[in-house]
Amino acid sequence: MNANEVKQITDTISAERCTQLAVELVDVPSLTGNEQPIAECMHRLLTHMNIDSFMQEFEPGRYNTIGRINGRGNGATLLLNGHMDISFVGTESYLPKAPGYQPKAVVKDGWIHGMGVHNMKGGCAAFLAAAEAVRKSGVDLTGNVLLAFVGGEIERHSVIHYQGPSFRGGGCGTKHWVSNGGIADMAVVGEPTRMMLINEHVGSVGVRITTRGKPAPLRVADQGDDAIRKMRVLIDIFDDYAKEYASRHEYKGRRSSVHMHSIEGGWPYRCNRVPIFCHVFLEFRLLPSQQINEVPLEVERLLALVRARQPGMELDTEFFVTLPPAKDSSTSVVAERMRAAHQSVMGAPPEEGVGLFLSDAGHLQAYGIPCVNYGPSGRTVTGKENWDPDVGEHLAIEDLTATAKVYAGLILDICTKTRQELGLKVLPIAQRG
Repeated sequence: MNANEVKQITDTISAERCTQLAVELVDVPSLTGNEQPIAECMHRLLTHMNIDSFMQEFEPGRYNTIGRINGRGNGATLLLNGHMDISFVGTESYLPKAPGYQPKAVVKDGWIHGMGVHNMKGGCAAFLAAAEAVRKSGVDLTGNVLLAFVGGEIERHSVIHYQGPSFRGGGCGTKHWVSNGGIADMAVVGEPTRMMLINEHVGSVGVRITTRGKPAPLRVADQGDDAIRKMRVLIDIFDDYAKEYASRHEYKGRRSSVHMHSIEGGWPYRCNRVPIFCHVFLEFRLLPSQQINEVPLEVERLLALVRARQPGMELDTEFFVTLPPAKDSSTSVVAERMRAAHQSVMGAPPEEGVGLFLSDAGHLQAYGIPCVNYGPSGRTVTGKENWDPDVGEHLAIEDLTATAKVYAGLILDICTKTRQELGLKVLPIAQRG
């Protein structure tokens, strides 16, 4: 297709339609572990767009929704991958009261506010708008378009007594799809990148470190052993260790990080007892240049520092998250064509960089699918970089619409070409004897 033909189709994507789709998605609550209602919504929307789709159950009551537009053959299969589950319900204690933390969309002054619109129902809405425009155009595609709207992506993990579907995230929906017939030549994940092209991103390892004490009633507390007091040694040295860890790991101008994200200790309902356990939970972020098996060595380094301060200190460890980094896909066909699609719509090349977030790209890459991240959210109404905690999740309608046009241009570019034209592998046609 020539540029004018592509523009005629992308120009049919309206801000009103993109807003309508995003609002409809936000208004369906979809916490990790309860994805069925949003999966049903996606299935209904795709059906109304005349796009074949089905719901794929990956756990009881938890679903992915898979859509497909088939080409005539000899083309590439382009996957658009987006997660439907969101970070919060909106009723959690201590959350700010801003509209961006509520599962009900508010449209105001060119912005959509509401839980999930940033991460990443905005990206899903842009995928839908792009696929709808391509479908309505009636253009004859050579390749196939796959839309995988998945559950279980949000970084919620099973550890100690936090068990069950609500604590199984980290990409379990995409991992199920890709291990059950999910085959594609290339993929785009629509995470909130502020329309930056992210060709690689960090991985994550979670670790629980535990100190143990000895029980005693408060009246004879000195006969017990206070686990929380023992853990203070690690807490006191942690900030210095975290700085030192970051200083040792740099890649393309980005640094690794390790943070202490939660602490549990003692029994809140037993005020008169010495605490006999204390858990500290750490997350190590791994640059694409790092390996998951480096983290146990890093933990030993930290524990050695603790024992140097407190000889004989006993600490237990448990690793409960292992998510690989996404490796560099900057020279892949999908990255090259994404640059062209962005340039065509925005009039300038996209910014590029290494993502400090996680996505399902790592899981897709494990199955040989070159993958990049590119999505609409990230620009804030206040101008803060990528996120404003006082405003919560929000998305500029202008960015949403532009991203949908970029996605549509990408589909038309890739899926109207043959595999030979894209430089992809082609097998010789078998000859009849």
